[in-house]
Amino acid sequence: MNGYSETFRGDVATWEVDATEHFTVAYYYEKFEAATWRFLRQSGVDPAAARTTGALTHYKSELRNRDIYRVETALIEAGDKPTIAHKLFNDDSGDLCTTMLQTLTGVSLPGEPVAWDGDLREDRPIPGDEATWVPALRNVARVEEADWVGNLSLPGYVHRFSTANSFIMSAFGMTPDYMTKSRVGLSTFEFQLVFHGQAKPGDLIDIESCIAQLGGSSVRFCHRMRDGDTGVVLATLSQFGVQLDLDARRPSRIADDLRERAEALLA
Repeated sequence: MNGYSETFRGDVATWEVDATEHFTVAYYYEKFEAATWRFLRQSGVDPAAARTTGALTHYKSELRNRDIYRVETALIEAGDKPTIAHKLFNDDSGDLCTTMLQTLTGVSLPGEPVAWDGDLREDRPIPGDEATWVPALRNVARVEEADWVGNLSLPGYVHRFSTANSFIMSAFGMTPDYMTKSRVGLSTFEFQLVFHGQAKPGDLIDIESCIAQLGGSSVRFCHRMRDGDTGVVLATLSQFGVQLDLDARRPSRIADDLRERAEALLA
């Protein structure tokens, strides 16, 4: 693939599979974080100086237990606030599973950029304080979650947003017990992630979440992560997903009683 270089190879470990029985979204970010480090190092740039300010991710095809995959990375936009792209492929089938456009600051990347041939960011309204925001997480950033320079790692953020999903879904009846008995799960197909600050081990972290859009089988959640001491927003996530029938591996319509409760919370 012209302009792309391979930056990661791996397989899906059993402990990296979530309740929806596929590769947990946070572990995609763990691999993309490593791919970024390698790409910057090979580009002659100190990766320790880089910080991610935004990530647009589209999940296109599932990875499941024991699948093998590779990541290829390219420069999409050069300069002082560069954008790089990751493409994650199922190495067995060759299918493109996931794409991520990652915007960086703190480093400058010269060179000839590659034309991006993937999904572009679609502007989606972010609810304000008028929305019904549900308390969705209260915890502390742990030492083992730090990246190579001592900040909370990308998967450390995304694991917490995944936990927040459980609380906002439970608020309209899609509880863990309901999903277990109904054999359904949430399958994410888009992340619009923006970083406003950085958390470090020992920092208190709070998340509040709301429903921003509701479709037949689809739902978009918005999450705000704050510093638990200051209330400053650290990161925001707009997340689109579908209710997935775990046996058919296809989207399934959200039940009418759950839909009615979700509409009451809709921003």
